[in-house]
Amino acid sequence: MAAKEITQDQIVNRLDELPTLPTVVYELTKIINDPMSSTNDVEKVMNSDLSLTTKVLKLANSAYYAIPGGVTSLSRAIGYLGFDTVNQLVLSASIFEALDVKGPQRFDMNEFWRHSIGVAIASEVVAKKVHHPTPSDMFTAGLIHDMGKVALYTLEQDTMLAIVEKAEKENLSYNDAEIQMKIPAHTVIGQALSKKWALPPVIPAVIRFHHDKVHNQRAYLPSDTNRNIDIVYLANILVHALKFGYSGHKKILGAPIDVIERLGMKPETDFKPLLAEVKISLDRGSDFLRVLGTSGK
Repeated sequence: MAAKEITQDQIVNRLDELPTLPTVVYELTKIINDPMSSTNDVEKVMNSDLSLTTKVLKLANSAYYAIPGGVTSLSRAIGYLGFDTVNQLVLSASIFEALDVKGPQRFDMNEFWRHSIGVAIASEVVAKKVHHPTPSDMFTAGLIHDMGKVALYTLEQDTMLAIVEKAEKENLSYNDAEIQMKIPAHTVIGQALSKKWALPPVIPAVIRFHHDKVHNQRAYLPSDTNRNIDIVYLANILVHALKFGYSGHKKILGAPIDVIERLGMKPETDFKPLLAEVKISLDRGSDFLRVLGTSGK
């Protein structure tokens, strides 16, 4: 399949064709960032979107969180999970809805989102392992690290499918295939979309650099940001190694020793146990896609 020539600016300028996120996402983020806010304040905002609230409660009751006895109210969910995690679930559900690809599909979006959920879960596991202050932020960053692919698929389906075809035929990563084809990078498209949606500052940088493991390529970024990128980079490698979902290629890379060491772990003793822990977490979180229910509706 041949891909037509298309520039980065042409794609970025068309991002306005994609849906926007619901107002509740921004209202909730504002409330959660206010130290004076209460559980009641969060409930008031979320009650304005019954569908979103229902999804959040279903996610809170998933095996991944394993809340004793489950939850039937937002206040109980917030009490167990905390503001940050509830905010993460609201943002995740909203992004899934906004990027839901309607109609007949030539690319398995369910498997794509399964991979994305896998990277989200793995990012949170790695973040906790390396004592990240807000692992829930890493969950969100991991979830949407590849959303530039969905944007390209929605706007220029044949182009995205041509990249996948080349990656499969030549056993390349999706990233290497798009570079060889000189097609605008999904990392740049995703970064632009994250800025359009005014997502938290941690997210655009992770999306843009999650394939760049060499520090000197992003040396100008703050150390905390580079750490976040390393977490999602490693999580992505782990999920590909476990063959959880499908993101457009089947190329599996080896353990990134330099990234593991930068995160304060020892490759020879920490990598395999970490992989095992991620697998267990993926098994617990396998119903996330069913709850969020994007493609195939």
